[in-house]
Amino acid sequence: VMELPPYRVPMLKSLIIHMWDRSKMFLKKMGGIILIGSVVVWALSAFPRNSESSFDYNGEIEKIKASYEIKIEAGETDNKILESKKQADIREVSIAQRAEQVEKSYMGRMGKTISPIFAPLGIDWRGGVALLTGFVAKEIVVSTMAVLHAAKEESDALKTNLLKSAMTPLSALSMMAFVLLYLPCLATVAAIRRETGSLKWMFFSIVYNTSVAWFVAFLVYQGGRALGV
Repeated sequence: VMELPPYRVPMLKSLIIHMWDRSKMFLKKMGGIILIGSVVVWALSAFPRNSESSFDYNGEIEKIKASYEIKIEAGETDNKILESKKQADIREVSIAQRAEQVEKSYMGRMGKTISPIFAPLGIDWRGGVALLTGFVAKEIVVSTMAVLHAAKEESDALKTNLLKSAMTPLSALSMMAFVLLYLPCLATVAAIRRETGSLKWMFFSIVYNTSVAWFVAFLVYQGGRALGV
């Protein structure tokens, strides 16, 4: 007869200590790699700085400020409401400016370069850029899409802008399948490298997962088109 130890409710202090130890170990092993990856993604999406804009965003922001200052001085309506509207209009222009900046950045150029790879999946260059940034963390994919589609902060703003773009429900499903299956995030890749002690297995994981993701997304998109979805 095998005897089992008595089950006890874990103590809060023990849980906190264990969580702290594991978190500290993770940050010590992966924190530097994640930081470097995040900086690289930021640099690729922020530079070059000297690219010409197709629109005078700063001038438009100044016009908005001047317009609302006139309205505030005229006392047309409550100042708080006007200030809120002014900030919303400025934020909209800033989002559009950021979207164009990312499009003309090194990351945007990379996205357009690899766009033929994702075209059979129904994913455009903006989706490609979002997938590239997702290498740092999958959670970044959605926020990158929001920036590239100049979505406002409202909860349904990204959905509205995606529907206005070339993305269809089928291509969105294809992209979700790809995100679910493609290469692990940077922390996982680093963990594979550390645990196996081999670059071969690390690159195998990247290539294998991404290949499977591409194939599944291809079946989803092209299969859906064949069925008339």
